[in-house]
Amino acid sequence: MISIQEGYRAAVIYMLLKLMAADGHRDKTEYIYILKVAFEMGMTPDEIASLSAEDLISQARFPDNERDRMIILYYLLFMMKTDGAVSPEEEVIVKELGYHLGFRIEMVSDLIRIIKSYEQSTSPSDDLIDTIRTYLN
Repeated sequence: MISIQEGYRAAVIYMLLKLMAADGHRDKTEYIYILKVAFEMGMTPDEIASLSAEDLISQARFPDNERDRMIILYYLLFMMKTDGAVSPEEEVIVKELGYHLGFRIEMVSDLIRIIKSYEQSTSPSDDLIDTIRTYLN
């Protein structure tokens, strides 16, 4: 289980829902991915079901620690690819949210490029980490 502070879990779900709505196409694999993330963060089915739009919007804040912000960025990057296509609207949302999470737009753009270049069956994790290291050094 990937631990994100409880106070930020609704914000993560909000960001993923915002990203899902960006291209105007809602795919069931996107819903499944959001549920997977919620469970990974330690949310129970009851907690997920009890989230309202008001809860999500009012709790949409960004964590202070870099580890949680990076995990959220990863969730957003992989969410882009769940429906098999990365739209320009999704790219804009991820860049915007990445910036608000405290990351350089150039780094987020490079990470998006990597995500777009990988097929569904392969994992870009090593390339993503190498790119992040480039910006952190």
